[in-house]
This record gives sequence, structure tokens and C-alpha cells, in this order.
Amino acid sequence: MANAPRSFAEQMELQELGNNEYESLHHPERVGNAANIAYGGFALGTAVKAVALSVPDGYFLYTIMGSYLGPALTDRPLRASVKVIRQTRTFATRQVEVSQKQDDGTFRACLLAIADFHVKEPALLEYSAPPSRKYSGPNGLLDVSGRRAEMVEEGKISQKVAGLHMQTFGVLDRFFETRYCPEGIFYHKLTGIAKKLPTPQDDLPLTQRSTGDYIRPLHPLGTYPNQLCNLSFFMDGAISFSPLVFNHMFLDDTAACSSLDFALRVFQSELKMEEWHLREMITHVGGEGRSYSEAKVWNEEGKCVASMTQQSINRKKVEDKGKL
Repeated sequence: MANAPRSFAEQMELQELGNNEYESLHHPERVGNAANIAYGGFALGTAVKAVALSVPDGYFLYTIMGSYLGPALTDRPLRASVKVIRQTRTFATRQVEVSQKQDDGTFRACLLAIADFHVKEPALLEYSAPPSRKYSGPNGLLDVSGRRAEMVEEGKISQKVAGLHMQTFGVLDRFFETRYCPEGIFYHKLTGIAKKLPTPQDDLPLTQRSTGDYIRPLHPLGTYPNQLCNLSFFMDGAISFSPLVFNHMFLDDTAACSSLDFALRVFQSELKMEEWHLREMITHVGGEGRSYSEAKVWNEEGKCVASMTQQSINRKKVEDKGKL
């Protein structure tokens, strides 16, 4: 991609248009989707950054919940329109709509959400549940490109499959360093693209399977809105298709697979996303063409920083019975 942004913060830059409206300086891109549409993390990251820019200093996001209303196109910017719902000495609430201008001049909504902020208060209780299993630390683990090359060398995947993985998820390598934990499923299946390979969790029920990885940006983020944007962007990733991967399937096994809604809850006001963060993904419920799954993130001190739950469409393919 010519003149591609060099860092995540640059990719997610917004220009203020006035009246609490913001527009991305760069177009969203496709990641981890069989269809030629933008990764939902671009729309969510734009929404989160816009609402964070709209509140006074000292207010910290604790929840943003909403729905993906339609796919974003990759040939035009995203626009975020923020509405003030509540502003008190302790709380702030914003509504945000992310849309894109269509060829006929109208705007089509991609995302609608409600975001809540809170002024930090002294803690009455402090506790944090650990991940569902023990994961190796990041030191000594290969990054995604290294793991991909290792799997080719070991004969577990072909060079063609490795190239397809790079094509599908390579955008993330521009912005993040990711290291898969060997205890998790993604390590053994290379984000799911090597769907037939066995894992140490194959004997477990689907709802007891998990994957874990360590993530940090390749470049400094700086401001609190950028920290939040970064958190929301990578937490959105792979939740929709993780149940497929846990069940030895991938995107080519569905007629449609994408997130329908999201609930991001942030538990820490002081974010340091440049440090390693452990992300674990699990799935809870599947049925009627949908799945309900969750990602959680812990910082280097072992405190849970955030949780993201989503319902996603996992549409069954219609069998082609052919003609008699």
C-alpha cells in the first residue's frame, strides 16, 4: 500500500470537523475477513477515539456498548459523530455514530454505540480474576512472522498457506508485535488458517478451549485517546471467528462470519499499552447462526485491564444439491 501510515497512532489520526464530528485521515483496511470489507476494529477504534476526545480531561472510559450496523468500505474515510448525553462532575455519557459517505452523497451508518466515562475514585475493593489457564510469558516466544516461518520449516504448513496468512492478517504486522502462547489454540493453528492441525485442547469441551497471545504496538501511542483506541482495536480482533478455530474450522467454512455487537469494559484508567498485554479468548454460547465469545486482557502486573464480549454471525453454508 503506497504511503501507508507508519504507526498505529498515525493510522488512526482524526481531524476535527467541528460540532463534535471527526473524520479519519486514512482509510480503513481489510483484516481477517473473507469479504473485501474493512476490519471492524477501524470503526470501533475511530468511535472510541472520538468519544475520548469529546470529554474533559480526567474522565476515563469504563464501558462502550453498541452494534455494527454494516460493513465499512476500504476506499474512503470514516466519520464519527458524537452527541453529548450526560456531563456531570463524576460521569460523562456520549453517543457515537460512525458512518461513511456514499457515492450518491448520503452517509451510511457502520456503527452506533453508547460510551460511559467516570472520574477516577479511591478503590473500596481491588481484585482481578486470572486467565482460565496458565500461559507462558512473552520472553522467548516467537512473533507471528517467526512462528509462521517455523511452521513452514517444520512442514506443518506450505509456503502457499503461509502467504495466504500474511495476506489475510499482514496489516496487523505493521502496527503490532504479537506472540502466540504455545498453550493456546492459535499457536498451533496459525490464527486458524491451518485448521486441520491438532492442538493440546482437542479433548476439551468447546467452552473450555482458549487461545492466548501477547500484544504490544511497534511504536509509541502517547495520548490517552490513542491508548484507548489501540486497546479497542486489537480487542475486537478474531473474536467472531475464534469459535470456528476452536472447532477445527475457518472462514471458508461459513457463509458469513463477522461481529454483530460489542461490549468493551475497561477496568484501568492508567493505560500503558506499549507494554506487553496478555489477551485470552474463549467462547460461551453458539446457536441459531450466532456465537457469543469473549476476550480479556491483562497487563504485565497481572491485573485485568479490559473485557470485550461480542455476539457474531456464524452463518451456515447452504448445501448446493445440484440439478437432477
